[in-house]
Amino acid sequence: EREEKANISFMSFDLERDCGDIDVACYSIEGGARAQVEVRGWLHPRLGECTLHFGVLSGPRSGEWKSPLEEKSVQWPEGVTAIDGKACQFRLKQLENHLQGMDFSMPATTKKGDANGEDTIEPSIAGISFVLKNADGSEWFKPKSGGNASARFTSTGRFKGEWAQIADKIVEQEVTWDCMSLKRRYENCLEFVDEWEKQSEGMTMRKMRSWNTLVHVDSSKAVWSRMPSMPVFEVPDDDDIKASKEGFWSWMFVWQRFSFQRLLTWERNTCTQPRMLAGTTNQITLRMAELWKAHPRCRMWIRWTLATMGRGGSAGQQIRDEILVIMHGHNIKEIHGTYYEQWHQKLHNNTTPEDIGICRAVIKYLQTDGNMGEYWKVLGEHGIDKERLASYSRPITTEPYMVQTDKGRLIADFERYLGILRSVHDALDLQLALDHARSVLPGDLQGKLQGICDMGGTGFANNDEGHGKFLKIFEARQHMLAMLNSREIQPHVIKELLILDFSLETQQSVLVQGMSSENRMVQLCDQLKCLVTSLVGHLPMEDELQAILADWTALAGECAQQKWNGPVESALLLKAMVDRTSRVVGELCDKCQVLMGPKATFLGEQVGAPKRNIDVFVDEVLRGTSLIAVSLCLQRLEPVLRSLAHLPPWQMISPVDKPVQGEFRLIDKMLNIQDKVFETPTVLLSGAVSGEEEVPDGVVGVLVRSAKEAPDILSHCAVRARNFGVLLATCFDPAISAKLAEEFEGKWVEVRCKADGTLEVEAKPRPEGDAAKATAVAEELQKAAATEVKMNLADDLGCKWCITPSEMTKAGVGSKSLNLALLQPKLPKDILTPQAVALPYGCMQKSLCDDVNNESVLKELEKVLSKLQPKTSNEDAQFIFEEAQILIGAMKMPESLKAAMLEAMTAVGGEQGEERLKMLFKPRDAWEAIKGVWSSLFAIRPWVSLAKAGRSFHDLNMAVLVQELVEAKYAFVLHTVNPFTHDKDELYGELVAGRGETLVGNFPGRALSFAMKRGGEPRVISFLSKSVALHTQHCLIFRSDSNGEDLEGFAGAGLFESVCAEEDKPGFQRLHRMPIITDANYRKDLLRRIAETGWAVEKAFDGAPQDIEGCVDVKERVFIVQSRPQV
Repeated sequence: EREEKANISFMSFDLERDCGDIDVACYSIEGGARAQVEVRGWLHPRLGECTLHFGVLSGPRSGEWKSPLEEKSVQWPEGVTAIDGKACQFRLKQLENHLQGMDFSMPATTKKGDANGEDTIEPSIAGISFVLKNADGSEWFKPKSGGNASARFTSTGRFKGEWAQIADKIVEQEVTWDCMSLKRRYENCLEFVDEWEKQSEGMTMRKMRSWNTLVHVDSSKAVWSRMPSMPVFEVPDDDDIKASKEGFWSWMFVWQRFSFQRLLTWERNTCTQPRMLAGTTNQITLRMAELWKAHPRCRMWIRWTLATMGRGGSAGQQIRDEILVIMHGHNIKEIHGTYYEQWHQKLHNNTTPEDIGICRAVIKYLQTDGNMGEYWKVLGEHGIDKERLASYSRPITTEPYMVQTDKGRLIADFERYLGILRSVHDALDLQLALDHARSVLPGDLQGKLQGICDMGGTGFANNDEGHGKFLKIFEARQHMLAMLNSREIQPHVIKELLILDFSLETQQSVLVQGMSSENRMVQLCDQLKCLVTSLVGHLPMEDELQAILADWTALAGECAQQKWNGPVESALLLKAMVDRTSRVVGELCDKCQVLMGPKATFLGEQVGAPKRNIDVFVDEVLRGTSLIAVSLCLQRLEPVLRSLAHLPPWQMISPVDKPVQGEFRLIDKMLNIQDKVFETPTVLLSGAVSGEEEVPDGVVGVLVRSAKEAPDILSHCAVRARNFGVLLATCFDPAISAKLAEEFEGKWVEVRCKADGTLEVEAKPRPEGDAAKATAVAEELQKAAATEVKMNLADDLGCKWCITPSEMTKAGVGSKSLNLALLQPKLPKDILTPQAVALPYGCMQKSLCDDVNNESVLKELEKVLSKLQPKTSNEDAQFIFEEAQILIGAMKMPESLKAAMLEAMTAVGGEQGEERLKMLFKPRDAWEAIKGVWSSLFAIRPWVSLAKAGRSFHDLNMAVLVQELVEAKYAFVLHTVNPFTHDKDELYGELVAGRGETLVGNFPGRALSFAMKRGGEPRVISFLSKSVALHTQHCLIFRSDSNGEDLEGFAGAGLFESVCAEEDKPGFQRLHRMPIITDANYRKDLLRRIAETGWAVEKAFDGAPQDIEGCVDVKERVFIVQSRPQV
């Protein structure tokens, strides 16, 4: 409760010697004008009334004290007395429940946040630092962690984000503590981890799968079910990182990685005996192994953290003992100020991993008969120079000298000593790791690993040799991953295996990076399968990776040999698998960037790390992992597949017949420029286009840089582009988009779509009529701004509550309902439509005017929407619409509506001999879905679209088409005239597994796309690369059916929501179990049936080209759920 109240800062401290604990809460009062601080201690009764000995911190990140009484603006409690120029004391007050405390307050100011940040409150002092003493002054005590307790109130220099308290403690320790060492850092990390695990005990954990389950390929055909066999486990977005605790572990890793890179000190004013460091290292690495097993969600981070640490073990004391043995055995005197004695003193007091580099440099010096150049060269290779040697708490300021002894024996002794140093500090040397792990490894695995150690490193003469080494490493890794994913494995075995595996992963990545000329499909597919297998072993909670691995295992081998239905379809299927793998690995890399980047930047700035180290931090981490190796293999495979499948470098989502001209501009995301108006015709080269955006005014063409960030052809943005004649195309070749950006930015260009599916961009002279065009655009904007905004909320247009298909007319429903009503009697008997009724235009208004809603909702809604003015900004409109949606959500269902829906459904069932609609009607679920459709009227997209078209909200009407939700095995969309080639004799279609929302909504990946000429055979253009299939539930669907398509200048398609009474169940797709993928004859027959269905629908509408949505149900029956004239 106290922590929740502390909106400025909260810090708690466990006190040493079981003295209790104390916390400091700082929160705002008087509307943020002042800050109140409460210090509360739960102190052991033996201490009596304790005294707080404290000072004010002199700056946001300073540990320096200054006298509290100098801070005249702070209202200190009576009884604060000065002790010296920097400290004061206060006898803590006795409070209820055995508490002791102190309160004070101070002025505060509010700092405005940036566009994405919240306002912050800054108290007038940065914070306080303190220790305590007991009643009689005989005992002083402080936090268990050592040093003073520091509670900072300022947000300056503090991490803003999840786990901010951990970040503050890390920076406090690294920046302000007088004493710090590697051992101390490991101990602090152990404390954080122990506390985290206490907080995580209540976390729901999924049962871990065995290794065989993770890599198992189920070759049986998929049987449709309402519940997917590989469901998507969803965590609410806002709680995702919190629930998984990856936010915490990414902090631990970034912190320890900084230490590993020596961006944090390894020793400051401390003396750490080597055996003590080795003991602590052993303790923390074993703890990491325990946590790795217990927390599968965090395995990647824990493994990476473990890899930044030494091995530990029992050789720590030997570091101190053996250097003396060497010195005495070779009569090296312990004379103060000489090189070997200075190094001996460092080793005795503070051994660190840098001693490995020093020892290697000494050996090289002796081997080259005293060549100082070689000595400094080896030190430089380990990042050590004179300044670094002199900075140790036991500095090394002199150079080595040749000792009068048996040189060969001295070198041998130092090489043996190097082995002792490496056994404690160097966890990632493969031979060393193998020697340490032999006792826990089966003999055959030892043989495999020794073979890798003996294969001469990661160099190779040709790609065959490199590929052979790669596969040899994978064989050993696969054996170890099976052991690691065994439920019986013990922490000490996990530790050894993880260290070995990390070394092998690094070697694999180096090999892949070296095989830059590899372009053979078989070898690249082998490498990808191996790498994805390893990722699955370390990321067992990433279910989609398991689905991807199963597909690679079942399908990639035959495709790579071009034996899967011939070279073209082999390449197309591999291309789909490559696209999906690339997307998932990209998302993992993006997650790493989000979790690590801000932390590395913050910590680096606080400790003064070089900017270059901060800038490349995430990239350097990823380059040592399988993620970068996967990325490189995918990159090498892409051009090979595109060439085999004869794929053009561009996909025309909204082609144009004539060339378009405009100024060539680069943007990061189209979502970021929704309010912008381009007064000059503009061609955009854009980063991410999700498909939800509007095409900004003045834009004549949008070229999307990458297929990974491109919209679907049926996304909202694509539909709008086609409606307005705007070019929208996706580039599949990064080199082409990079060249366009370099050559044409800021220039006037002409863009032409060519018949072969390519696109041509050429610089042209800028036309002189720009000023006139700008004036015309301004006039259009003025027209939109002058348009009266008035939403019809009370006129029910004289409608009935609910109507059957025979009652549907253009005056009462939109084209979805009307077209289906007209279509049904004209279709062949084997083409079905779902049973349906409709809530006509005016039904929402009729419900608002009903007694159950008139007073409570209608009047409030009219008041809210009256705030919409012609010049209301999109941002302000968004807030108004959110209020309106809440009010729509509060509406109650009129009894008359419920009765009318039942009556209409009964009538439809009677006509068709089966009351399927009535059976599925559940009034409560139905009402929530109806309100969801109506709510979508009050949204920013129709507002922007209406303004662009110069139309009023008053022009817009919404009907709701109520249909049975067909249990869809596949869903499809058809264009009876190919939208890319405009060939009237060729139909184009797209198909996905499950419900069609993954096709028309913003779901990543491509559909199975095909084309078919009349009288011909279907030709596959692309295979499925979608992540998810939506499994429909047996219920009703409530579909928005506006009059948008009938309004001049305004296209309503894709603007409004359709809502299922029950949510779909998403499941990850596994291509190798889908007959549409694996059975060529089934695929050909089904696509032909679907295409013929499209032409039958076109014929029913007198030959007018149609955009058609439909599905194939679990009984292989074809349903048409929507048809409208093709744009």
